[in-house]
Amino acid sequence: MNLDFSEEQKALKDQVRRFLEARCTPAAVRTILEGPLPFDRALYEGLAELGVLGAAIPEEYGGVGLSHLELCVVAEELGRALAPVPAASSIYLAAEFLLQAGTEAQKRAWLPRLAGGKAVATFAFAEGQGRMTPDKVQAAVADGRLSGVKSPVPDGDVADMAVVLARSGGGSGAGALSLFVVDLAGPGVSRETLNTIDPTRSQARLTFDGAGAEPLGGSGDGWHITTQVMDRAA
Repeated sequence: MNLDFSEEQKALKDQVRRFLEARCTPAAVRTILEGPLPFDRALYEGLAELGVLGAAIPEEYGGVGLSHLELCVVAEELGRALAPVPAASSIYLAAEFLLQAGTEAQKRAWLPRLAGGKAVATFAFAEGQGRMTPDKVQAAVADGRLSGVKSPVPDGDVADMAVVLARSGGGSGAGALSLFVVDLAGPGVSRETLNTIDPTRSQARLTFDGAGAEPLGGSGDGWHITTQVMDRAA
């Protein structure tokens, strides 16, 4: 059994590595880590132009239409170069939530912007320290409005959109929770950058006060994904 990458995947790996060697030198990485900017926006836009951000996003949503294996090849090279970009939050998490459970309207609204590097997204999951459990979630949505605090949120200080885990009904357990798509540029959203011991990722506290929240997938799909997330977190 041949477990090696294909020739096409090796070529992709080499292409991304050459790009990062030219544009993401150790000095460039250190400039971001020690400076005021949360990430290298020019590098991020360059990765989008190369097709890296849209590797596993279908062509109909502005991506390249490759598989998750090619995305793993890309992720390996980004990690190898310590690329100071929000790919993990935007692509590995938020974009994947949209692909797996988003409505057609949600996909068309956000996936082309994520693939093109025109928007940053994140997953707002945690509420304070320690392991998250369903009963620990206090953020709640009522009548399409989200209230509560999520902290820490990776890249929450620069994100344009967040997939937010919140309480959507009474009771306990994962069945009382859902995932919501929240435009962070809308009213009712405030954010505070947090100081952490890890300079490679910016973290923020997101406070929601009646922010507009749309269920991921419209109904059941988002809830199904939520139960998987909480099961793995526990």
